[in-house]
Amino acid sequence: MQKILRARRTALAIGAAALLVGAISIPAYAGTVVASITAGGLSASVSDLTFPGVTYDNADQDVTGTMIVSADDSRGTGAGWSVTVQGSEFVFAGAAGGSNIPAANFALTSAEQPTWVAGQAVSLTAANGPQIPPEIVYGSLATPIKTIRATAAYGAGTYLQNLGVTLTIPGQAHVGTYTGTLTTTISATP
Repeated sequence: MQKILRARRTALAIGAAALLVGAISIPAYAGTVVASITAGGLSASVSDLTFPGVTYDNADQDVTGTMIVSADDSRGTGAGWSVTVQGSEFVFAGAAGGSNIPAANFALTSAEQPTWVAGQAVSLTAANGPQIPPEIVYGSLATPIKTIRATAAYGAGTYLQNLGVTLTIPGQAHVGTYTGTLTTTISATP
């Protein structure tokens, strides 16, 4: 009986010592880890375009081409954006007596759905994007035309869009080179 009591006391002493060691363990220190992300910006550009040459004619002539718009949203806000494109008149460079081609003669004729380059995937679900705006108006680029947009929570990345354009060269336009300017604007509103 004495052996049993002694064994119980020993077991009880070992159990109490284990509890005591667990109770006086040293608490761990909690540290902080910080990471920061710096915002980029919005940018858009359009590729240069050289129309094929035409031969002098007494009648109007249409020449066609494709411009490529690039849009990038690196803000990290998911706020959405839109891009507009506008053309200027085509300034004549040649022998005296030539006239400029009016900006109204430069027209947007088609727009393809944007393609993904980097970042967030393109969502073609209605009202997401980046995509062709539902209210796009094809025609003269004398005034800005919105060609691509992304609603809030979409368009965080880089995208390309092909735009079909036509330049109507007036009949009896003087022989020479005509140069226009393309203005691409990206706005922080879809």
